[in-house]
Parts: sequence; structure tokens; C-alpha cells
Amino acid sequence: MPEVRIEDKVLIHAPVGAVWQAIKNPQVHARWHPYIVRITGDHRLGAMRICSVVLGGKPGATQERCIEIEEDEQWRITWAIDDDTSGFSRRVSDWRAGFDLEHREGGTLVTAHSTFRPNNVLVWLMNPLIGCRFHHTQRTILKRLQNFVEEGC
Repeated sequence: MPEVRIEDKVLIHAPVGAVWQAIKNPQVHARWHPYIVRITGDHRLGAMRICSVVLGGKPGATQERCIEIEEDEQWRITWAIDDDTSGFSRRVSDWRAGFDLEHREGGTLVTAHSTFRPNNVLVWLMNPLIGCRFHHTQRTILKRLQNFVEEGC
């Protein structure tokens, strides 16, 4: 099945370094992220992390590996989601998620991205619904990141 890529963007009125620190530091990341309660592990290349989450009012967890991190002209971090309690990782392969940051006049353009390959035709046919949910989730995450950084918390 072809890869599905879902992207959402927000301009945050703050320097790239400030936005990057809010994303890269696991303890800070858990403070602003609307679905993460706690992160165990590190945000460095090859490192595993466990995210304790609350989705739809239900507690759960994701197990993720940092597969990409760049901290120079291209600011980027990507995790491979190896397992999750929602079961989505069993319906797809190559599920990845992360953030890209770009310096822009007046701030930092942040792109939240998720990619995956549906494991079967049923999941592929559900792409419009899955895409809608992913967009909603990513936009909520970006809005919380924006508020956190711009308010200086």
C-alpha cells in the first residue's frame, strides 16, 4: 500500500531555539503536549521513549524510537511508533511522527507530520476518517505548543 503522509503547520512567534527546546526536552515536551502525561526515555538518535498518554479519556502508552534528529539549518525530530495501546500500530506499518522547524520572518514555522502504510484495504478505505482525526490531533498539538512557547511557560 502507498504511504500516507499527514502534515499540519503553525507559525510560532518565537526563535527556532526556543521552540526546539520545548520539543526536544522530554520533561518540557510532556508539560505542553495535550495527550502526553509523562515521557520516560530520551530524545536523541536511536533512543527509545515510552509516552504515557490519555486519548479519549482513556490512559495508554506508546513505545517510540527516535529515528531522525537534526539540529542545525534543518531542525527535525522523528520517532518510529513501534507499539501503542490503541492498536493503530497493528493496522499500519512504518508509522512515524515528528516535527520539522524552519526559521521564518517573525518566528518559526513548525510542521507536525505523521506517515504510515495501511496494512490492508479496509484501513486504506478508512483514510479519509483517519486523516481527519490525525489533522485534528496534530492541530491540537501545534496549538498547545504555540501557546506554551509564545506565553513563555
